[in-house]
Amino acid sequence: MGATRREFLQWSAAGLAGLALVPGERAVAEVVSEAGAARASSGNPARVIVLISDGMSQGVPSLAENFSKLMRGKGTYFAEMLRREDVARGLFETYSLNSLVTDSAAAATALGSGTRVRNGAINMLPDGTTLRPILPLLKERGIGTGLVTTATVTHATPAGFAAQVERRGDEHLIAPQYLDVVDVVLGGGSRFFDSKDRRDGRDVPAEYAATGYRVARTTAELNKSTDSAKVLGLFSEGHMPYTIDHLADEQMRRDVPTLAEMTRASLEVLDRNPDGFLLQVEGARVDHAAHANDAAGMLWDQLAFDDAIGVALEYAAKRPGTLIVVTSDHGNSNPGLNGMTTEDSGFYGASPAHFERLAASKCSVEHLERVLRGKEGFSAEDLRDVLRESFGVEIGGAEAEIARAAWRREPTPILATQHQSFVGALGQILGNHTGIGWCGTTHTEDLVLIAALGPGQETFGRLLRNTDFFRFCTKKFECPFENPSMTLEQMARYASRRVEPAEMVPHWT
Repeated sequence: MGATRREFLQWSAAGLAGLALVPGERAVAEVVSEAGAARASSGNPARVIVLISDGMSQGVPSLAENFSKLMRGKGTYFAEMLRREDVARGLFETYSLNSLVTDSAAAATALGSGTRVRNGAINMLPDGTTLRPILPLLKERGIGTGLVTTATVTHATPAGFAAQVERRGDEHLIAPQYLDVVDVVLGGGSRFFDSKDRRDGRDVPAEYAATGYRVARTTAELNKSTDSAKVLGLFSEGHMPYTIDHLADEQMRRDVPTLAEMTRASLEVLDRNPDGFLLQVEGARVDHAAHANDAAGMLWDQLAFDDAIGVALEYAAKRPGTLIVVTSDHGNSNPGLNGMTTEDSGFYGASPAHFERLAASKCSVEHLERVLRGKEGFSAEDLRDVLRESFGVEIGGAEAEIARAAWRREPTPILATQHQSFVGALGQILGNHTGIGWCGTTHTEDLVLIAALGPGQETFGRLLRNTDFFRFCTKKFECPFENPSMTLEQMARYASRRVEPAEMVPHWT
């Protein structure tokens, strides 16, 4: 049998002990209440913190609330915000210029520039017209700027607030664009900055350091950098590790900061700006885990994102005039807990027991794939053993054969083409044991949640276009500016400039 919840907690004790995942030991409701009491009743916010859980479908917050209670004995800050009367609650539509379903580049551009572009582009219209994103506009007025993410710092969501490229994959072109535009840049992606990894040999971190940035590569270096006015923190070569893998690795726990720790450090730096700031915080790997149909990986990263919300709320409680906006850029794969029934459970009565099996997961699906790549020619029985060890589930022989065939890219008896891949097949199989179902392995069109607390929060208490966020910021920071836009008919003239599917390599690996 798989590991029990008690066994999982014993296994992860080393990872959880002493790790400041949560801002403090106070009750979640108390932290949210204090932030609400401190907010200014009217006027423009001096500081805006927008927290984006990338790919957070509407089912994720409820799953995370239950998972947090299961694993940590407490609820989440986001759920508490959503249930309070003094918090504005609304929705964003997320369409891109060319599709009902957006990618992160187009979604971030809409939020960051107020204009819809085609999927794959960052602040650039199909005819090559560049758009001015919000952070450079604010920087010109002396307002502080910050980007924090668990992806590469040059990834689509942070880039949408500060950079301009035709293709989101050109992260090496984005890396220098934050220089003297974004005061605090924290996340992964050193390979797009370091001379040894760049084709042009350009030493981008040295260029940042030459203009006064403190460059940090570890948690200790980050903590020593907060007395500077500008910080570039690069804590991994690619994306930062999934939280579930971070917890299991002593060196990662020591050297790689959590999203909450990066958020706290960025606020220490930006707080010294008397003209205020705009800080974007992204929980990027929620999206990546959803692409992989990785329920445990997604939920642990959603909790890490929730801890960053807690840091923001504690800050807002001490700094009246701070607006916190929590949202997502789009949904992804729409996970949800299905009603599970067994002979002795009663109607849907087995759902809690199925859900609790997520507690036994020891690693991300990404880590599992690395393990399997090291087992050339593994058998179905080998796969059963690995899944038992990694996720604490006992899959059947037929399930193992299907998953093995999917790994080898052989035809599988799965009707939904979205699941004709290893992660798609595995997600369906694991769902038989955890109760978590997925509609696919890609982004979805559904509306995304918003919770806002602070001056100006009333703007977010309804259904909005994602482009409205840019206009809110330019108005509240008294920085009037309007980017050009394009209609569908105008876009059709530039079909030859579209980003081809072959260029849209999986961005979550």
